[in-house]
Amino acid sequence: MADVLPKMSKMYLGRIVDSFLRDVRMDSEEEIRDIILRNIDEFQNKERIVKKLDFSDESRDVALLNEMILMSLMEQQGYISTENNLYEMVESLEKEILIQSEDETFLDKAMPADSRSVFSAVLEAAWKKDDMLNAHEMNILNVLRKELKLSKHNQYLLECKIGRFPRKGNKLHTTQQIGKSLINLQTRGLILRFREDTSYYIIPEEIERTMRYEMGVELRNEVYKKLLEDLNNDQLKNILSQIEASISGRKNELIERIISHNILPSTALNVLGTVELTDVLRNLEGAKISGTKENKIQNIIDFYEKLSTPSLSDPTDERSRLYDFYEDLASRDYKALRVNKIIDKDVDVENHFEEATRYLFEKKLNIPLLDLKGTRHADGKVQFNTKEVILWDNKSTEEPYTFPEDHFKQFLRYIRSDSMRVTLFLVIVQDYTKEAVAQAQKLKAFSEEDTDVALIKAADLKYVAEQWRTFSKMNTPEFNLQVFNITGELTQNQLMSRMQWAL
Repeated sequence: MADVLPKMSKMYLGRIVDSFLRDVRMDSEEEIRDIILRNIDEFQNKERIVKKLDFSDESRDVALLNEMILMSLMEQQGYISTENNLYEMVESLEKEILIQSEDETFLDKAMPADSRSVFSAVLEAAWKKDDMLNAHEMNILNVLRKELKLSKHNQYLLECKIGRFPRKGNKLHTTQQIGKSLINLQTRGLILRFREDTSYYIIPEEIERTMRYEMGVELRNEVYKKLLEDLNNDQLKNILSQIEASISGRKNELIERIISHNILPSTALNVLGTVELTDVLRNLEGAKISGTKENKIQNIIDFYEKLSTPSLSDPTDERSRLYDFYEDLASRDYKALRVNKIIDKDVDVENHFEEATRYLFEKKLNIPLLDLKGTRHADGKVQFNTKEVILWDNKSTEEPYTFPEDHFKQFLRYIRSDSMRVTLFLVIVQDYTKEAVAQAQKLKAFSEEDTDVALIKAADLKYVAEQWRTFSKMNTPEFNLQVFNITGELTQNQLMSRMQWAL
């Protein structure tokens, strides 16, 4: 949320506030952003999200499109999509379901014959009286569907057969209808809309996990494939055998067949025995192995859910992979770092954090790095002007940084030993305590050179690296290091204010 809110205009911010707070009056965008972040616990409250995911009070078209939009976003890495791409994905998803419904062999494998027969009869009766389903009818269908162990996807397929999906006569929804649902989801506080070079929609990180499980979307297909690739052929064939699907073909064909039949990861893993699940977990570094069979299945899904695409955001520089996990390096999130193959050993964290920071200054801020002489020096150095430099040091910690005395002495030595005057010493951490801020002010006094000492969170430094150009009015913007040049804490609000006048 902290990354997305600065990119949202007042109208879109207002929709989010109204989704979880009442009778709040604010005049400026900054006030709205601040109140959202101060009430983030209420925004991400599970009960609120579950309530907002109940679309039974909406028309059939809005309710269905809300689900289509969320399902499309959940298939995207980072749960984000451009506006144009999202429209195309929703249309493609509706077309795909229509095509699947015409394949009787696929339908036979997708659901048990008895369940299909019973649900089809009730579904047709519900639709017969008019062109709409009321809230009572939708509730009965949901209860029956769950009792028969059918998925929402199964229901869509059967609605296709009676000419009711996506709309009457199997007509696709219009762009105007999709747009109406996008507004509805914003007013429910389930998706956010923001602009950079174009318009984007995103399910924010704070609520994506709850939404994913409530909607039965356990893993993105891309990640699900990685899980299935780590199983052997016999296990994949056993999964397909449960629905009497073909077990012939190569491994990649078996995997595609499992995904095309919409077999949930938890259903697939349930086919494995407890010993097999334990073996899978043993090969997943950092994953919890103990627990019931249900616990083991959940642990496997949670492990793979953290996987991301291994491609580099900047193919020209391998350090960009470290930069992509900048906050995780700062907070020593070992599980996330191991799962995504950022580190091999715990001791790699500090070095990778330093490398990612050098990449940030050099490539994101376009500031040339200066050489550091000897072995006992700060982690980074850049020129401030002809007579002064800026030094920084990275300190990754699992808990908020306290600025201990040994670090105080270490930083003081760096400041006094540099051949040029150090105008600013920047300490980059995942979070910091009030005591740390006091230590920064003390270090300025002890520097004997009036050196400013600032504490900055890795997330806020990365925000500057990504957003600073938007604050500049120049055709060829240049970063001004005055943005960082104060003593104490550099909060995101302070950084935004300083970028407004410095850039």
